[in-house]
Amino acid sequence: MIKSIFKKTSFLRKGVLGMAATFVVLFLIGIFLGRSCESEPENYRQTQILLGTVVDIQIRNADEKLSAEAIKEAFAEVKRIDDLFTTYSEASPIWKFNNAADSIISVDDEIYSLLVLCDSITKISAGCFDVSLDNLTKIWGFYSNNPQLPAKTQIDSALLVSGWKHIKLAGDNKISKQKKVGLNFGAIAKGYAVDKAIDILRDAGIKEALVNAGGEIKAIGNDWIVGVQHPREPNAIIKKIKLDEMSVATSGDYENYFEEGGIRYHHILDPGTGYPAREIQSVTVLHKNNAFADGLATAVFVMGIEKGLELIEKLKETEVMIIDEQGQIYYSSGFKKFLIHN
Repeated sequence: MIKSIFKKTSFLRKGVLGMAATFVVLFLIGIFLGRSCESEPENYRQTQILLGTVVDIQIRNADEKLSAEAIKEAFAEVKRIDDLFTTYSEASPIWKFNNAADSIISVDDEIYSLLVLCDSITKISAGCFDVSLDNLTKIWGFYSNNPQLPAKTQIDSALLVSGWKHIKLAGDNKISKQKKVGLNFGAIAKGYAVDKAIDILRDAGIKEALVNAGGEIKAIGNDWIVGVQHPREPNAIIKKIKLDEMSVATSGDYENYFEEGGIRYHHILDPGTGYPAREIQSVTVLHKNNAFADGLATAVFVMGIEKGLELIEKLKETEVMIIDEQGQIYYSSGFKKFLIHN
């Protein structure tokens, strides 16, 4: 028997299934949002379905009119990024890239810049982060309503037309593409959208805000508390973290998965094997740049505990919490200073 479980709407899927209700406590992709102060300031909050998930924006201690306009502009920016990076709309440059016959393709500055960041994360993670697995992801069906275990021959065939080795950043916004390799930014676009939304809020003069796109979160100001969901107990918080002008991203095997023969098959695929990465239940990364944290969370998940911790320790102002298959928690050297113990 196959048991399919979707903890979130997959990134950039067709259609929207409705908006989740929100209140003071919001559970989304392993994240609880709240405040550390007992007397709550004036708070303005809105949610929309974008990027295939629920995007939540909160502003506190600001004029109502200013907050409403800033939130409107921030959502417009997230919508722009959604449209830019979707793989489903024929109007999207990513769709055009994936379906182009040309071997040298020009893209705009924004896409090229994000690909440069992707290239960096791919290199420092020894290929464990890869945004060129669109063909592999399709055969698993994780961006559809019917994920399933592919035959090994299907996986092997998809690997031949997947992988960063088929992509080269040629400079001047040009990308060299081999075979039929396709891009999919599901492992980083939400974090990138959060960064851009925060930039919009800052430019509008907002001093205290928080943006959450399906668990990728960034804060303006201090005393924002987020709680990481227990990977095996829905709606339970395993740890609380304080964010002061910081961002957090979590990748977990509970977000989008199915079970067959007692085995959990989830959406975080190992670019080397073509199968879901093993050993870890969830990875939470702290960094000021949410796109970087988003990509790193996926990279560490695939790398495993030892190599993942080793990588994080080499990076400045970056921390990680890893929960392994048995539920044991591992921390980078500076992570615990962000924990809230009440």
